[in-house]
Amino acid sequence: MASVGAASLCSDAGHEIATSLLPSFLISTLHTGPAALGAIEGVANALIGVSKLAGGPLSNDPARRARLASGGYLATGIATAAIGLATAVWQVAALRALAWVSRGLRSPARDTLLVSLVPREAYGRATGLERAGDNAGALLGPLLAALLVSLVGVRQAILFAVVPGVLAAAAITLAAREARRVVGTQVGRRRLAFNFRELW
Repeated sequence: MASVGAASLCSDAGHEIATSLLPSFLISTLHTGPAALGAIEGVANALIGVSKLAGGPLSNDPARRARLASGGYLATGIATAAIGLATAVWQVAALRALAWVSRGLRSPARDTLLVSLVPREAYGRATGLERAGDNAGALLGPLLAALLVSLVGVRQAILFAVVPGVLAAAAITLAAREARRVVGTQVGRRRLAFNFRELW
């Protein structure tokens, strides 16, 4: 349970570093306007919703759930940090979209891992711990961004987001290993299917 909270804290801190610096990066470094930021964020936020729909059925299989959570956290961290290497607006848009798709795919897997690690009577406490980690990361990220910009500049500060991203992937991998011991060899559905009745 603590590993999932740590993963949320580190991941949120990492992508909040990039999110808080993205307007400045687009305007001062890539010399574009606010319309580009709006388009990038609008598309990314739409993609995260769609990818959560796909991530739900995929996370039913315990073995695939672990890979989806670990890979999703790692891909989010790497794609987010790689924005610091971008030299064109379309590259920022592609990397942001990749990061948010990965974030959406991993979310159902993370939540399912979390509830598989604790008894039913502890679901609320476990979810609260994960949300607390997420909120703490959202606070820590911009503070780290401000510090890093003063030390190394905007582009290098965004690149630094890879560090908490990798730490998040390591933490969720530990949680996935523990969940595999708890769940055992149970096998869920292996085929991606959209059954909208399952959403209610």
